[in-house]
Amino acid sequence: MNYPLGIDISAYQFSSDGKRKPNFDIINAKCEFVAVRAGISWGYQDKWFRYSWDSLTVPRMAYHVIYPGESAASQMQHFLNIVRPTATDRLVLDMELDHGQGKAKITDTLIKCLEYVREHTGRYPIVYSRAGWINQFVDVSQLPEVDWWLAHYLKALPYPQFTPEKTPPPLLPRGVTKWLIHQTCEKGNGAEYGVASYYVDLDRWNGTSDDIVAYFGLIGHPEPEPAIEEKVNKLWDAHPELH
Repeated sequence: MNYPLGIDISAYQFSSDGKRKPNFDIINAKCEFVAVRAGISWGYQDKWFRYSWDSLTVPRMAYHVIYPGESAASQMQHFLNIVRPTATDRLVLDMELDHGQGKAKITDTLIKCLEYVREHTGRYPIVYSRAGWINQFVDVSQLPEVDWWLAHYLKALPYPQFTPEKTPPPLLPRGVTKWLIHQTCEKGNGAEYGVASYYVDLDRWNGTSDDIVAYFGLIGHPEPEPAIEEKVNKLWDAHPELH
């Protein structure tokens, strides 16, 4: 099966001084979908989110890094305030951090985040993570039916080599029977996909190009609708380990 390709990006795909930016002509030509980091927890907004978001003409997803010990409502309110999603945008909860919280607390925070987004947008967000982390920190049996974006890579080659993609499917967490997106590589060739960073994450969609169009509700919508920019105060800087 020829799984359609996408990438996920954040401020790390820009140069630190912002002078070198991704070439969105290349990104829109080579990718069938793109995910952009919106922010982290309840106070940080990715400084290049709006620029990236408004530069995309392919189906777009916004992802938000969850702090499991913080208020779910505050985090999701911040997320939605950043993105202001249209009917053809899709949202993602990035579940990678435990911050010393236990399985019950992390599961509870995730459920509250899922329900908040569904209440305010009419649909559950996608959950991004990896099988090992979910098995350790989330009780999948307590979750509603959600779509999964799962990271699973080959062993990384040393710099300056690029690591090939892992062939789908990804390893599934216990209790999960299907996947939507496989993040196949975190050390893809950034220049090939138009970003300013040396490496870029690569992703594969479990379906066809037509499936992507249908999932995003883009039939009759040739491109995402641009949103009006608002300034959002950032209370802390992103951590280097987050992407």
